[in-house]
Amino acid sequence: MRALDPISFAYCVILIGGLAQVANWLAPYDNLTAEGCTLDYVYDGDTVALDCGSERITARLLGFDTPEAKDPKCAAEAAHAAKATARLRALSTAGALTFSGHARDKYNRLLVTMKVDGQDVAGPMIREGLAMAYNGGTRINWCAKLGSS
Repeated sequence: MRALDPISFAYCVILIGGLAQVANWLAPYDNLTAEGCTLDYVYDGDTVALDCGSERITARLLGFDTPEAKDPKCAAEAAHAAKATARLRALSTAGALTFSGHARDKYNRLLVTMKVDGQDVAGPMIREGLAMAYNGGTRINWCAKLGSS
């Protein structure tokens, strides 16, 4: 059997590494919880930080949108964002958490579904009026929705 020359060997290593990265990008994570990810922090009503071993991952929750807590455009949005954030924090301590996701958004956040005792948190957030159903596209103008400017 013929040994690989150093350039061919380097090419193979780079190719295999590149293919592994593409596979990680394309393949869905069926269960981030099973891979060791736990909730680290709730940033706002629809964004969390996950502790995945040696990596801290910012994750955008799927299925709903809440007002911006970081840069609200009006006082009503800020107040509503604070309520949504507090509610998501309460939900996150109400039972066993699981996370699943498979893609990243334009801000490089992992897109995930967060469930408490098997129930998606999008449901209560929307039913309680703290969020709107959202599956991408144009963001909601919360100030207009809340009747403030």
